[in-house]
Amino acid sequence: MKFQGRSTFALHNRYISTIALLLVMVVLEFCASKSAAAADIGLSSDPTAELVNGELRPGSHVKLFLPNLPYLAISHAVNAALLRPENNERGWQYDLAISHTNHDDKVWDFELRKDAVFHDGRAFNADSVIENMRFFKQAPFTFSKLHLLFERAEKLGEYRVRFHLKEPYGAFLHDAIWLQFYTPEYLAKHGWNGKPTCPNLAEPGLFGMGPYVLHKGYIEGDRSSPEVVLKANPIYWGEDKAKVETITIYTNLTLAQAREQVLQDEAVLDLTPVSFADQLDTVMSPYAKLAVSTSLNNYAMHINMINGDPALLDQRIRFAINHAIDQEYLLNLSMLGEGVMSPTMVSPNFYKVDGAIASLAPFFAEYHQQNQTDIESLKRLVSDYQKEQGLDPNQPLQLTVVAQESFQFLIGDIQYFLSQINIALQVEVVFAEKIVFGRLFDTWQGKNKPWDLLLWGNYDWFKHPWSAFFVYRPFNDWSTLPPNPYLDALSDQLLKFNVESDEYQSLLAEVIRHVYEQNYMVFLPTPNNVYAVNKEVKFDPGRSAFVYLRDLEVTDWHWSIRGDKPYPKLRMVPLQINRQNF
Repeated sequence: MKFQGRSTFALHNRYISTIALLLVMVVLEFCASKSAAAADIGLSSDPTAELVNGELRPGSHVKLFLPNLPYLAISHAVNAALLRPENNERGWQYDLAISHTNHDDKVWDFELRKDAVFHDGRAFNADSVIENMRFFKQAPFTFSKLHLLFERAEKLGEYRVRFHLKEPYGAFLHDAIWLQFYTPEYLAKHGWNGKPTCPNLAEPGLFGMGPYVLHKGYIEGDRSSPEVVLKANPIYWGEDKAKVETITIYTNLTLAQAREQVLQDEAVLDLTPVSFADQLDTVMSPYAKLAVSTSLNNYAMHINMINGDPALLDQRIRFAINHAIDQEYLLNLSMLGEGVMSPTMVSPNFYKVDGAIASLAPFFAEYHQQNQTDIESLKRLVSDYQKEQGLDPNQPLQLTVVAQESFQFLIGDIQYFLSQINIALQVEVVFAEKIVFGRLFDTWQGKNKPWDLLLWGNYDWFKHPWSAFFVYRPFNDWSTLPPNPYLDALSDQLLKFNVESDEYQSLLAEVIRHVYEQNYMVFLPTPNNVYAVNKEVKFDPGRSAFVYLRDLEVTDWHWSIRGDKPYPKLRMVPLQINRQNF
């Protein structure tokens, strides 16, 4: 606990208001649990699940704002792959494949569905896989090692394919989630992606195989239209068909705009992430309800060791930054307890990560015995550096952070913590994730505008800790680290071994230990996923970045279905919080 000495008027008032908010929410939940009949003092049960039937509702329309990695959710609604992400322990389920085998994690065989068709009606088969992998090899995604290890795809039969890799690769199934397949015409025009971000949704059309068709707009990691419209695919071949006829995703709203629209205006927005401080307002909204899940997500705060302030190359300064920031405070006050603490930039909720962290308990105990982390000691580290560099220790060390607008609630507190050790943090706020990515991607090539720290939401997209650790590989768009052969070797080994292998957990632990010891990123708590959802929309939040659009359903009382009928006041009562995966 590092609350001593933090009694400024602003922090004191924030502490009091936060505790008040928490107490009100606890009382509401308690009242609901004691008496479901006492709707005027508690929370009513959510009847949505009983009012939907798993079938497509003609005329239904759901509108979403997804500020973080929206192309992930959209791509798995529009496209299809051998596997698709799933909210289960292994992180995936079969999609175009119905079974698979592997030989020493180097040769992977897949049996394909025989009933899958593209949006334009043409059949999908092994030839489709071979053609797409030819284009993949010409311009692959580069966020994993697949582009280096993929050798060739072989047709074993009309509905059987084999992938040959150059060496064992235990993470291949997680990459297979992103091997999405396109029509020949689309490939001829756009090819595969060849970008740091994965899904290739360059224009509307009948090029995919998912339960939805991209009807309007475009969306990729580095560019998007302000509005993306999906329409239900009438010839979808899978079991999990679309249940909403039209889905609109907005990409250029601010979080404040989205909050007002979903809480105050029934037919403008149906679903959006909300800040932790907006939970009570969401519960009490006449049109919205609150949905929360534990997550595999991370706040990724990069330290620019490529061309940022030279101070960041000094391990003492990185150490001081990380240990000045009180994770427990951020978690319990800034985040209202919605998350878990983490010693490095990876969610403890990933498979076997909590075990890896637990195995490091002796290391952490010894580390904190040997290193002083009180404010005065950290302040001395900064002062010593300044004196060595001929800087005035009476003046703060100046650093700049770039952050998306939705993370301002964290930045203010981080500013305060760093000010206590004589580091002044200047904040540059941007309103779109793609702008943050642009600044990050330009850095390793030396084309960036100056920055020292950069914060984005690394929401799990890979169903594997690699979705956090991939930023530790130097010389790629996502990394801001100098060369590190040891960390490179660790990363190679981590991807090589299957998650069920005997070596996997110990490798995880070693990556976590090394990164923690070197302070290569700013380590922040793992957040829960928190959403405001229209009361007439069935939505269960998952643990990753994926909003499973195919699972959305609406009741007869949804604004898109009921027509001119007014929304009954009886349905405006506060509903119990939908908490998943706890």
